[in-house]
Amino acid sequence: MESLLDAGSIPAASIAIFLRSMKKFIKPSTFFIIILALSPLLTALAVGIRTSDHEGFTRIVFEADRSFTYAVQKRPGQMQLRLSSRADFRGRTWAVQDSPLLERVIHEIQGNESIFTVFFKGDATVKKNFVLEKPFRVVFDLEKSEKPAAPLPSAPEIPEKKPDPPQENPPAPAKPKPIETICIDPGHGGEDLGAIGKSKLQEKNVTLQIGHKLKKLIESRTGLRVIMTRDKDSEVSLNTRASIANNQLAQMFISIHANSSFRKSAYGSETFFVSLQATDQESLELAQKENQNLEDPGETIKNDELKMILWNMAQTEYIRESSKLAEYVQNELNELLGTRNRGVKQAPFRVLMRTAMPAILIETAFISNNNEEKKLKNEEFLDKIAFAIYNGVSKFIYYYNNILK
Repeated sequence: MESLLDAGSIPAASIAIFLRSMKKFIKPSTFFIIILALSPLLTALAVGIRTSDHEGFTRIVFEADRSFTYAVQKRPGQMQLRLSSRADFRGRTWAVQDSPLLERVIHEIQGNESIFTVFFKGDATVKKNFVLEKPFRVVFDLEKSEKPAAPLPSAPEIPEKKPDPPQENPPAPAKPKPIETICIDPGHGGEDLGAIGKSKLQEKNVTLQIGHKLKKLIESRTGLRVIMTRDKDSEVSLNTRASIANNQLAQMFISIHANSSFRKSAYGSETFFVSLQATDQESLELAQKENQNLEDPGETIKNDELKMILWNMAQTEYIRESSKLAEYVQNELNELLGTRNRGVKQAPFRVLMRTAMPAILIETAFISNNNEEKKLKNEEFLDKIAFAIYNGVSKFIYYYNNILK
C-alpha cells in the first residue's frame, strides 16, 4: 500500500528500500537523523474500510494495523473521521457500491493528520459508534432518519371534555437509547483529601489524574460525550455529583477512588455497584467512610432513608446493567494491572444510589499499601488504570447497545 504525501504518492516500502541501500554511504549519526525525519512516513497507519448492509442499518468499519486516536464530526448528509496520524490508504476516493445508505468516502491529508469524509445517501444518520480491539476497529452504524409525521387535518370542534382522573400507574418509561454520554466522577477534592498514603500522596489528586486520562481515552476512541463531576481540585458534595450526572442525562456513571485499609498488606482493585446489603463488613465500612462527604457533615444515613433513595431514584432499574459494567471493568483491571482480584462487590454507596443510570465505584488500588502507593505515583501505572477502565467501559457499551436492538 502507498503512503499519501503532500505532493502526491510515494510507496512507503520504496522509501525503506532506498534507505537500506544508502545506509553504507551515510554516517551513522546522519542516518539516524534521516530516519527520525522520515519516521512519520514509515510508520503511517495501514487503514482499510469495509461496509455491510443489515436489516435496518448499514455498518462502516475503519480497521487499522494498530490503535489510533480520532475525533468524529457529524454533519447533515456526512460525517468526518479525523485521525491523529497519517493513514496509508489506496486512492483518494472510495465509492461504496450498491449501499442503500452510503455513497462514497474521501480521504485527505492535512499536515500529519488524515481525514476520512463519509457521504451518506438520503436521510441516513449515525445512530451509534464504538471501538473494537484486536484488530483495532472503529465502527459506525447508520440508519435512516425518522421524518416527522405529516400534520393531521384539523378536527371538528367537539364539546369540552373533563380531564380523566389521574392514573394509578405512571406512563411507561421511554425506550432506552444507545449510550451517548458518560459521567466520570473523580472522588474527593478540595478540602476533602480522601485517603492519604505514607508518603503523603492524596487520593483526591490520584483520582483526578485518572479521571482526565479516562476522559481523553473515551472521547478520542469512541467520539462519545464525556462530562466530569469535577475537572480541577474542587470539593463537590455527593448529592451534587449525582445531580450533575442526572441533569446532563448521562447513561453511565463511573466514580473513581483509591482504597485504604488499616491492614497495610491489603492490595488490589475492587469494583462496586449499589446494594442495601454490603458484600462483607469491610465493604460496608468502606461505604460508610465514603458516605461521610455530605453537604451537611452531621447528617446520618439511616437504613430507611437508604431504601427511600434506592427505590425513589430508580437505581434498582439499573442493578443488572451496573453489575455487568462492574464485571467488565474489574476483569480488565485484573488482567492489565496484574493486581490481586478482590472481585466485584456490593455496598450502600450514597453517590451511586442517587444516580438514574448504570453506576459503579472503582477502588483502583490501595494507597495505604506502600508498594501500591508507589505505583499510584507513576504516570505509566495511572495510564494502565485508565486504559483498563476504558476497555471495560467499551465492552459494556458494545453489550448494552446490542441488547437494545
